[in-house]
Amino acid sequence: MHEHRRFYIKIKGVPVSVTEETYRAYKRPVWRERKRREVRAEHELSLDLISGGIADPRAMFENAVVDGDSIAAALAALTGEERALLEGLFFNGLTEREYAAATGISQKNVNKKKQRILAKLKNILTS
Repeated sequence: MHEHRRFYIKIKGVPVSVTEETYRAYKRPVWRERKRREVRAEHELSLDLISGGIADPRAMFENAVVDGDSIAAALAALTGEERALLEGLFFNGLTEREYAAATGISQKNVNKKKQRILAKLKNILTS
């Protein structure tokens, strides 16, 4: 037996029964904002992991040394496009979707590029 779900939204604190379509349309901006905050939190966590929680990660990158190689030198080995992507995501706090929209490439492609760039940096710093 198929159970019919009921959907409600609160209007001035009063629950009002609505269709699923209306409920989803009403909640979509709330869900988007929640996802945006989660993604930003993930980027902050990623940056904290990369920077070791340093207050000014740019200064840390300029001065840090890993096994005799500076991170700045590793970053210099990246192309301009690769550095721009890392700067946009990690230093300017853009989401992958925002960066994709600004550059005209898909979010999925931004994610793939980010993963490749981080792997490239890791390889440079650990070799």
